[in-house]
Amino acid sequence: MTRHLNIGMPFYSWPAQDQQLFARALETADIFDGGPSLAPSTKYGRKSDYGRWLGFLSQAFPEALELSPGERVDQSRVEEYVAYLRENCRDTTVAHCLGRLFYTVRAMSPDHDVQWLYRTMRRIAVKAEPIKHPQVLSSDLYPIGFRLMDRAMVKAKALGRLTKSSAMAYRDGLLIATLVEAPMRRGPFSRLTIDDHIVRVGAQWCLAVPAELTKTKTAQEYQLSERLSAYVDTYLGRIRLAFPGAETHNGLWPYEGRPMTDKMIRRRIIKWTRLSLGFAVSPHRFRNAAATLISIADPENIRVAKDLLGHQSFRMTEKHYIDGVQSRIAGRGLAALLVPRPRL
Repeated sequence: MTRHLNIGMPFYSWPAQDQQLFARALETADIFDGGPSLAPSTKYGRKSDYGRWLGFLSQAFPEALELSPGERVDQSRVEEYVAYLRENCRDTTVAHCLGRLFYTVRAMSPDHDVQWLYRTMRRIAVKAEPIKHPQVLSSDLYPIGFRLMDRAMVKAKALGRLTKSSAMAYRDGLLIATLVEAPMRRGPFSRLTIDDHIVRVGAQWCLAVPAELTKTKTAQEYQLSERLSAYVDTYLGRIRLAFPGAETHNGLWPYEGRPMTDKMIRRRIIKWTRLSLGFAVSPHRFRNAAATLISIADPENIRVAKDLLGHQSFRMTEKHYIDGVQSRIAGRGLAALLVPRPRL
């Protein structure tokens, strides 16, 4: 059988019963987890992964599409699915795919016991070797943005006009520098508008992210530095309007006649960080960079990272966004004990 990895079945091609059950599941706020309403990005992820599962079945077990969602999930098919995913994915990703499949099937077929699927996911997740990212701090990323903006203006001055490439470089530099000071998730970041989410207060600009855009449904506000605010002035007054069709929409980050998507922003940031640092840094890693910098520079106040990243608990910040903070603090404590004390 020829396999087309990571090709999911689009929603309109799902079996009719799956479309109806999935739509009905989404009508109830807590149907997936028995808790508060899920963020749109979480729902999108589960829809996408369920489509991937159906795409796999259409190739490997087409007869299974005649069954109900719960009946399709059996040991042999899931084992084949895991092998299918492993051809193109790490086990960390495989575990995420199985987890989303579990929650979706549980919601669509509550009468079927699929708890074994959750246990399978956990076994894979525990044994999975996490991706080792090079450590990067906000202080490493910050200069990249300003260099891009400064070079773009130098080029424009030399040519006597603002070229498209210079406008894009300036915009990308502002993307990076802003994300350093306001390390929000890339979804809300891509949906910022000049009318609703950016406000000038004195000499500084503030980014106000409403609750409906955040994953935790909690409003966030970031005050940009005076230095960065001066670059924002130039951007809003000259650079942004250089993009074709920018006057037809209010997106803060224009492309060509429309705002940039979060995936576009990710690609641009990865491009420039790879060129500058020798390795790619995704927008999400900016959040790790901010929390890790705080843990190094001011470990006593590390809990402020929770508010900076918009987490509801510090446990989430500590578990996923702070690289080695506890060992670092402990090492500093040991070093302090080893320093000889003056004799009286």
